[in-house]
Amino acid sequence: MKKIPIYSICNLHNEDNHEIVVTDLRTYLQSLQSLVFPHRHSFYQILYITRPGGRHVIDFESYPVEKGTVFFLTPGQIHEWIFDNDTDGILVNFGMPFFSTFLANSNYLSNLLFFSLNGKHSVVGFPDDVSDIDSLFHQMLSEYRLQEEGCLDMLRALLLQVFILANRKKQSHGQQKSPYQYSQLISFEKLIEQFYTKKKLPKEYAEMLFITPNYLNTLCSKLTGRSAGDLIRNRILLEAKRLLVNSTLSVSEIAWELNFENNSYFSRFFKKYEGISPEKFKKIKHSNKDLI
Repeated sequence: MKKIPIYSICNLHNEDNHEIVVTDLRTYLQSLQSLVFPHRHSFYQILYITRPGGRHVIDFESYPVEKGTVFFLTPGQIHEWIFDNDTDGILVNFGMPFFSTFLANSNYLSNLLFFSLNGKHSVVGFPDDVSDIDSLFHQMLSEYRLQEEGCLDMLRALLLQVFILANRKKQSHGQQKSPYQYSQLISFEKLIEQFYTKKKLPKEYAEMLFITPNYLNTLCSKLTGRSAGDLIRNRILLEAKRLLVNSTLSVSEIAWELNFENNSYFSRFFKKYEGISPEKFKKIKHSNKDLI
């Protein structure tokens, strides 16, 4: 089975500047017709849709491609574009070091919910108030093409405005009830990312956050619509799917990687929540050229 490729900015673009690339979607797709889908990146990617059509699959979840939508991808996420012929937008790719000397807070990007490695947070819509976000992306495209003095700092400043507008949009949709609760959710998701193979119970995370399990559940339900246990379980399932699709490991080896007691327990866990066995999931994804 073919592995899902990991692309860097360097092997996708011929430009001398590998810190950031800004381009229109049509040009990008035409210049990279050999691009294999699905794939993952070693860089951040932001896609702003100006002409809708099709769907965008992020970590096995499908999202409609609608005008005014911004997709935020974090390094490591698997995604696939299934666009209509006339779908268009503006694409921004930037490497992890792009902001390293520009921002005092080195954790700024990882503290943004839409860069949390959870595909459900990756989509931010601006259907009714698109003018500000549209202007920012077109300014970035123009700035990148002109390559004038101070271009990189201007692009950083424009990107920060995009992040702030997207963060405000998340707030207005009720996904951030208060800065403190938002911070607690981010801390929980970071801990899941660090410990999901070792700690599988909400009470273990609540202890590390110095809160009660009941409060953690209430917090998660309020901000995400899912329980704390669901978020932990979904991260385990996501990694299981990634390994089933993107590795030569056997199901038994994957069970071991994810710290399950044995293959049978892992298989029961996977089938309970996905409706099919790990073996069948792997076979279906391998036989489907779109892996969707």
